[in-house]
Amino acid sequence: MENGISIYAGLGYKQKENIQLIKFAAKIGMKRLFTSTQIPESSADGDNFFNDFAEIITAAATNDFEIILDVNPDNIEEFNVSGLTLRLDDGFSVEQIVELSKKSKIQLNASTVTNEFLTVLLNLNANFSNITALHNFYPHVLTGLDTYFFINQNKMLHDFGINVGAFVPSLEGKRRAPFFEGLPTVEDCRDFSTDLSARFLTALGTDFIIIGDGLPTEEEIIAVASAKENEVVISAKLLTDDLTTIELLKNTFTRRPDISKSVIRAVEGRKFLKNFAGTIESENSAVERNFGDITVDNKNFGRYVGEVQIVQDILPADSRVNTVARIIDTEIFLADYIKPNQKFSFRFI
Repeated sequence: MENGISIYAGLGYKQKENIQLIKFAAKIGMKRLFTSTQIPESSADGDNFFNDFAEIITAAATNDFEIILDVNPDNIEEFNVSGLTLRLDDGFSVEQIVELSKKSKIQLNASTVTNEFLTVLLNLNANFSNITALHNFYPHVLTGLDTYFFINQNKMLHDFGINVGAFVPSLEGKRRAPFFEGLPTVEDCRDFSTDLSARFLTALGTDFIIIGDGLPTEEEIIAVASAKENEVVISAKLLTDDLTTIELLKNTFTRRPDISKSVIRAVEGRKFLKNFAGTIESENSAVERNFGDITVDNKNFGRYVGEVQIVQDILPADSRVNTVARIIDTEIFLADYIKPNQKFSFRFI
């Protein structure tokens, strides 16, 4: 995933901190930098704003970032936008967007775009190879997007072949003015850690992720940089010390295309087990299985030995099934977003 950071001029951030952040993000593999020309609080001191803005753009370009500039129809002419990706806020006409798509990379507002609008762009021969989409972020608490609306917007854009990005907030770093309450796209992420937010948005079909707040911690940047495309990564606690089982669970799995009533079944567990010498012995067979348990079928299940499942029900104990790990309580909800044929893995803590 080509994820990114946000850097803002004129909001009280020290320019030295901004430049250090750009260099650190580039060092660990970040590819995108978002900045905005539309923050009223940032432009009180015009000369300083434009000087800082120019230095930010230069530093980003020097470090090979794709620079995403948030613009509106009224201020686009104030800036040298050559070579930048233009994130078009509401107010541009269809005709303006079509023409811009033919000469530069643009990003549509993923939070407000409609199927009808995209169909018009298609019919007017907009250059879709230059078009991606980026959701809004929402400084005002309780105004972030509904999760299912977000999923549907992403699916609609994907149906037109458009990649979609979204913002996650910083929880531990310096949150951006004026409210300092985070800059999430999805409201459910506002009080999540940046790490959990990134993994959640990946599960929701997001193609790239940007930290909305201006001075996240290094740990938050690393977490977003390491988010895995099309893979749901869930934190869990091990309940076994069997080395074969532990090695099995270190793999990345794929959910089967046929949805079971009470469990999420991995395609590869039995196949992965064949790579190891030995088998899975029976253990803790008297344990009732509950939501969030991770199980592995033992040798008493015959040809199913090695099958990996995530429990999504309350199930009776079974001597053929070992309960080997448990998803941490705050992340059990992530399992609900593992779609058929989607990859998933466990991060043990």
